[in-house]
Amino acid sequence: MLKVQFVYAPTRVPARFAELGEGLTPPLGILSLAANLRANIPSLDISCIDGLQLGYEKTVETIHSFKPDVLGLSFNTPVARSAYALIDEVRPVLPDSLILCGGAHVTALPEECLRLSQADAVVMGEGEETLTEIVRNFMACGRRSKMDFSRIVGTAFREDGNPAINPPRPYIRDLDGLPVPARDLVDMKAYHGWYLCKQTPETTVIFSRGCPYRCVFCSNKVWNLSEPRLRFRSPTSVADEMEELKKRYGIREVFDNSDEFNNSLKNAKEVCREIIRRNLGMTWKTQLRAWPLDEELVELMAEAGCWYTHLGIESGDPATLEGVGKKITLEQVEEACRLLKKHKIKVLGLFMLFNVWEEDGTLRFEDIATTQKTLDFADRLVRERLLDFIGWSITVPYPGSPLYDIALRHNLIKPWLKDQWDAWLTEEFSVMQLPGVSDRDVARMKSKGSIIRAKCMLRSGGFRLKDFAYIARKVMKVVHNEMAIRFQRKKGR
Repeated sequence: MLKVQFVYAPTRVPARFAELGEGLTPPLGILSLAANLRANIPSLDISCIDGLQLGYEKTVETIHSFKPDVLGLSFNTPVARSAYALIDEVRPVLPDSLILCGGAHVTALPEECLRLSQADAVVMGEGEETLTEIVRNFMACGRRSKMDFSRIVGTAFREDGNPAINPPRPYIRDLDGLPVPARDLVDMKAYHGWYLCKQTPETTVIFSRGCPYRCVFCSNKVWNLSEPRLRFRSPTSVADEMEELKKRYGIREVFDNSDEFNNSLKNAKEVCREIIRRNLGMTWKTQLRAWPLDEELVELMAEAGCWYTHLGIESGDPATLEGVGKKITLEQVEEACRLLKKHKIKVLGLFMLFNVWEEDGTLRFEDIATTQKTLDFADRLVRERLLDFIGWSITVPYPGSPLYDIALRHNLIKPWLKDQWDAWLTEEFSVMQLPGVSDRDVARMKSKGSIIRAKCMLRSGGFRLKDFAYIARKVMKVVHNEMAIRFQRKKGR
């Protein structure tokens, strides 16, 4: 029996304050691949490892013990170097095994993966159909050395020692034809879910795939490689999965991790109506854009059990929103918040500090004054009770985003961080060095943002006992940022 093992790759360099979200949610990406492969080739022996939860050394040990014939690793940018090291570490034990890589990072930089690791091929973009074709070919030829990737679309491989990139594979149009993620291959009880919830246990689901917008900072090239770029599951499919989660695992709340629930008002409303019709007794959370959004949808969401949403705001500066291609206005943000609050849905506003874009090839970015504008806007929304929480980050030019290309063109990435993805996990201030913006300035803005976020968390309540460890980490970030500011002041003397 052919043995296939999927690994959500671990990092050798622990992130500060658990920034990678270890233990929050199961890795639905590899579980979806496993489920589809199992449905199409039932004879396989399939294993899934969440390396972020298991840790680097134990992940290597588990791979050595299982000895897969096909090993598939999925990872994002900060974990890339660790993933390459892991491949090189297990290759001597798996000389005849096929090693594949997938995920946002290698979809953006397939040549890097083939140059820096002993992986056999990269699966670019959506992986279900590509992976099934690879495994069938491998079973037919019987040997790694006989594998021919040249006709498998959606892959990158080596040809005469050099990287070769095949055309992208068209996206799966009918998402309802895919099986639900193979959650039985991991310990669901090991995941404690998002730090805010109404009911436990909870887990994540994905209502749709892709996004029709092209924001400058968006790095998920997995959904931007082919067509159609946006696909929806049917309301029946979504409700079926929720119902199965409740019956099989006792799940009482789900978090929709799609990019935006309201990309289609029609589909979103139908999903809500189906959940209402089923009367599942489950609560749920989702992610929204400020526009399009109407009161009918918000009312249906509340009736269907949605009580919390992430709202992508990004900036409090109109010029920035236009520059990064967000396609929303500050007025739409405020109106969306009012609608959600009217129907008692809690809102976490997502912001980015020090956004960067181009206008006719000229570099544009948020300076200190503009970044302060964003923090002032966030603080006002919090004071006016239009936002319950805020989340924010310093803008990072991840590969696969237009921002990454802009950063390369204008030489914005700090020299010691170029291609050193592990170091991005531990960078004290910002990956980019913007003209006229010092690390001390960045630390000061980070501290102000952390204080607003901490106030929200303490004021809103609703936390579970085990969430206080998460809150403590956020408080530690405030303390850490204050210490960094003082350090920078001393250096400036």
